[in-house]
Amino acid sequence: MSIRFPCKFGWLAGAGLALVLAGCNKIKLVYESSDWLLTYSVEDNFDLDKPQRALLKEEVDAYFHWHRKELLPVYADFATFVADSLRNGMRPSEVDSGYARYRELYRMTMEPALDKSVNLLVSLSPEQVDQWLEHVHKKNAKMHKDFSGSLEERLDHRYAKIVDELEDWTGKLTKDQKARIKALNHTLPWNGNLRLEVREKVQEHLGDILRKKAPREEVRAYLANYLLDTDSLKSEEYRIRNHDFQVRLKIMIYQIHNLLTPEQKRRAIQQVEKLATEFRALSAQE
Repeated sequence: MSIRFPCKFGWLAGAGLALVLAGCNKIKLVYESSDWLLTYSVEDNFDLDKPQRALLKEEVDAYFHWHRKELLPVYADFATFVADSLRNGMRPSEVDSGYARYRELYRMTMEPALDKSVNLLVSLSPEQVDQWLEHVHKKNAKMHKDFSGSLEERLDHRYAKIVDELEDWTGKLTKDQKARIKALNHTLPWNGNLRLEVREKVQEHLGDILRKKAPREEVRAYLANYLLDTDSLKSEEYRIRNHDFQVRLKIMIYQIHNLLTPEQKRRAIQQVEKLATEFRALSAQE
């Protein structure tokens, strides 16, 4: 399951973290175009002037230079850990430790993006902030519409994404495997509406403090709470449901592994090992 960032302040880190979970065959294409995609994404959300566009290009280039040189080897080590776990039968303890390593990798990916994001945000004029808010309000309205369907429809959409991305690693799943994965998917809470609630809260507050030209330290502190995924901006209900989701997700990963055939497991190991090799090769180019 890929990770989607619910607001564009993670523009520098989104593609990097996505590499951890994207299908192996998609990685080279995604990574080689990530700097362009992120630049386009920011410019699509903010009406930047010429100096701001120059700053954006400088920050994106610097981030990806650092990311390829310093972080891709860490991604490679994580992929090697996953391959070894698959080869050894993936015990529950390895799912727990693997998830903990993934969360740390998430933080390592996001932290350098924080100051680079703040550099651009504090340069915005009140008019640019209003333009951005108008843009995200339209996107949020679409998300509300997407979430207006039944719970069954939302779970079916998530199930389809899980199967699609899992088959990138394992090859074609059987009808019985898909049915059992669908049942497992229904054990995971659906928290999309709660995530959207946090997204909107963050956007409105950031809009307010940016429009008022708040001190850089205030902008950074608030953005850090969001980008580094602390619980401070989440409701009590969201914190409880998110913890439940994480516990159930780790159980689901272990159970899905046990559904795979020996051939599917071998293919997954080969794919993950290939991933580690490609990460190291990309890093060596710097």
